[in-house]
Amino acid sequence: MSRKSIFLFIILSFILVSCGGPSAEYTLGEVTLSEDFSNPKAWEYFVDESAGLNLQVTDGAYRIRLGDSGYLWGLNDQNQSDVVLEITANQLSTHENNAYGIMCRANTSNNGDGYYFLISGDGFYSISRGEGEDVNPIVDWTESSAVNKGADSNTLRAVCIGDYLALYVNDQFVADARDTAYSSGYAGLTAAAFEEGDIDVTFDNLTIWQASLAAE
Repeated sequence: MSRKSIFLFIILSFILVSCGGPSAEYTLGEVTLSEDFSNPKAWEYFVDESAGLNLQVTDGAYRIRLGDSGYLWGLNDQNQSDVVLEITANQLSTHENNAYGIMCRANTSNNGDGYYFLISGDGFYSISRGEGEDVNPIVDWTESSAVNKGADSNTLRAVCIGDYLALYVNDQFVADARDTAYSSGYAGLTAAAFEEGDIDVTFDNLTIWQASLAAE
């Protein structure tokens, strides 16, 4: 190998390390759920127009609307363990200080426990752990150009395999972490409004695969 080739190889290696990739690789198995939200009874339903709350399947998508601060979520009733989940989310509201995304291993008692894979209308992402009424970051909120801001569409992929958690946004890896708090539970969709704002978002084309990690 020439000195020039060695130099280019070192530069390339540095770029790859600097960009950062996932710390683990995974393999997809069979599809356990392919949800087009054509069945309104497959997910939680709750509507309170006076409070500005909306949680329902409508027009072939799952809609979450929240007009006050806090988190709102809806769960499916299939217990899952080691899975990869993918959803397309479309923010309808213009307020950007919010959060929305997908949940895995949500507690079957519907108490708020579970893992939250979130993005925000102002271009940030986070992986968080729900503990009752608290949603605490495992990966702190971080800005990324992978997130389409404002009233736009984003595709999220969440990896929940063993203690390994990872988030991809629009086919780009953004973060991963390790956590052992939860090992199984329901899939969920969630949204939150902050600072007297509102959030109105729809979710469509959910796919859940069984998955496993490659040998480490």
